[in-house]
Formats: sequence, C-alpha cells, structure tokens
Amino acid sequence: AALRSMEDNLGTLTGAMGAMERINNTPLPFAYVAHLRTFMLFYLLFLPWALTASYGPLGSPVITFLVALAMLGIEGAAVACERPFGTNANHLPMDAFCRTVARNVAQSLDQAEDFAGAP
Repeated sequence: AALRSMEDNLGTLTGAMGAMERINNTPLPFAYVAHLRTFMLFYLLFLPWALTASYGPLGSPVITFLVALAMLGIEGAAVACERPFGTNANHLPMDAFCRTVARNVAQSLDQAEDFAGAP
C-alpha cells in the first residue's frame, strides 16, 4: 500500500513538473508584447493633454507621472512573472521545493522499509 501511494505521488509530481515546464517554455508572443508596450507609450504620451482640461497645466503632469508610475510598475511586475522559474529573488524557490519533496520521498521509503520489515 505504501509503495502504491508512493507511485501515485510520483505520478502526480511528474505531471506537475510537466505543467511547470510548459509554463516556463511558453513565452508571450512578440507581437502581443510589442502592441501592449506601444499602446502604453502612446497613452502615457497623450495623457497630459487629455488631463489638462480637468487638472490644469500644473496638475496634469503630476497625475500623468502617478499613472505612468503605476502602469510601468505593473508592466515590470508582468515581465518578472513571465518566467517564474530561475535563481533571482523574485523567482519561485524550486531548490527548496525539491529538497522538501526529496525529504518526503526518503521518509516514505523509510516507512515502507519499516512496514516491510515488521513481523
């Protein structure tokens, strides 16, 4: 029963690993990224003129700066999240995950040996 459970867990881990590899190896299409960045550039360039009527010539640049800060921050976060598997501080700690899985597998093997050796 313990070995069957371990085989089921191994199948689950293998499926999860395949899913993570598909995520890591599927980049965003260049046309999609280029379109988003171009649209954001034009939006931020023309935003001050659109806001001048509401906020005046002094308030418009301040509001534009805050909107640009927010939008560029979101874009930066999207770039960081595009590749979640790596060694930078913002990436998922895959080494720690693997150590935990290895520890759990070793514990399961020890329990299976104890169960098999028990009278």
